[in-house]
Amino acid sequence: MRSIPKKATTLLRHFGRNREGASAIEFAFVFPLLLLLLAGLVDLGQGLTVRRKINQIATTSSEIIAMQSTWTEASVESILDGVNTIVQPYDSDELSILLCVLDIDSKGKATVNWSAAYGTTALSAGQDSPVEVPEDLRMEDVQLVVTRVQYKLDTVFSNLFESFTGGGTYEYDQHFFIRPRNGNSITYG
Repeated sequence: MRSIPKKATTLLRHFGRNREGASAIEFAFVFPLLLLLLAGLVDLGQGLTVRRKINQIATTSSEIIAMQSTWTEASVESILDGVNTIVQPYDSDELSILLCVLDIDSKGKATVNWSAAYGTTALSAGQDSPVEVPEDLRMEDVQLVVTRVQYKLDTVFSNLFESFTGGGTYEYDQHFFIRPRNGNSITYG
């Protein structure tokens, strides 16, 4: 019968030469990285989808308002209620839509003529534009429709990436400008 130290030495030599479990150990090291990569791709996919939806809300609502020269409060409210469904299947509780028709004066200053909102407060007539209007879009006595859409997205993995992104919630702020299509102004009331 062999002694215990000889058996131990033989087992250690055999274990040292055995390569059957090497791929399992490599997989154990790589698997957490693969999971992290998958989580990042899921988060990125959701983020890009929401950004596309936010852009679609801004463009759709502005273009619909620009099509007619007169709107009622009920019609505009109905449009805003309709376009907020674009964000589905994501939660619309964090969605705010601010639609404004702006007047441009002789000095190029943009002020609100009328405004409507979903998930936020509408601006009063005479207030400054909610976003900076580019110089090339400012035309005296021609109104401008601007829609500003803001959204906060909280994903399953957003807290996991908080140290990389700087926050647990992704915030979107998009706007879209368009001029009236039928004339130079749009009335509301």
